[in-house]
Amino acid sequence: MKLRQLEAMRAVLSRGTTTHAAELMGLTQSAVSRLITQLEQELGFNLFDRRHGRLLITPEGQQFYIVAEKVLAGVDQISATARDIQTLGTGTLRIIAMPALGYGLLPETIALVKNNYPQVKISVDLGNRQEIEKGIANAQYDFGLATLPIEHESIDIEPLCGVDAVCVTPIDHPLTEKKVISAHDLEDQPFISVEPGGLFRYRTDELFGRLGIRRKLGVEAKSTVMVCSLVAAGVGLSIVHPFIADAIGAKVAVRRFEPAIRFEYGLLFPTGVTRSQMSQAFIQTLRASVATIGGDTPSTIYSGLG
Repeated sequence: MKLRQLEAMRAVLSRGTTTHAAELMGLTQSAVSRLITQLEQELGFNLFDRRHGRLLITPEGQQFYIVAEKVLAGVDQISATARDIQTLGTGTLRIIAMPALGYGLLPETIALVKNNYPQVKISVDLGNRQEIEKGIANAQYDFGLATLPIEHESIDIEPLCGVDAVCVTPIDHPLTEKKVISAHDLEDQPFISVEPGGLFRYRTDELFGRLGIRRKLGVEAKSTVMVCSLVAAGVGLSIVHPFIADAIGAKVAVRRFEPAIRFEYGLLFPTGVTRSQMSQAFIQTLRASVATIGGDTPSTIYSGLG
């Protein structure tokens, strides 16, 4: 039994005659008749009765076609899926990112990708560096985004961009009059920190410790999103990734911070895993988004500075 025979049966049922079925399949009338005859011979019963130039399905043919139609539908779905994959039209893209990028950079990229490929499903998880490393090394995700450096034998890394941390203050804070806020400006200011253990907290504490600057450390938060929300509520000031500040928007004032605390971001891939066309298209869009907001520097750094 051949797939073409089942397709001929479906075409005859759809059009009523072998002549019209042949037009649908792009075959000759005799070729369609031959396919039907061969199928009937293999099955051992008639699929159609010939009446007044038309083919009417027999009870046995009707019973057989119930199963055959499911097979044909499955084949059609396979073909459609293959076409979609070829044109980046379907599939699930699995991404894991640190919150600063997940909230600040990915939404715009996802919107652009979904506009171009509406059938694509995108799953985004947020995690710290350790969670991202583990997820990528175990190939649970197509790719991840995190601060560098990262060294892992099961992870391939590509640089994405580099940015300087920014200072965020309540919108009515006196320091908003300055275009650039220095570390010394934060002397004895209420300062909101991310919880210990991460690279950002380490780099920030190291800077202020090296300069001998004392801050009023009264509040800690697990994520920089929460840090910015606390700043917006007037609890204190902070130093954050610029992408997060961009996501918070007008709720906080954003200023350059000196001396600069530089962070490099990278794309992480499972070693030995072929990257899908959809993954490559997403990353191309992501890089274009970074480029349009100032090369390797987010637009937030420049906002509100005059």
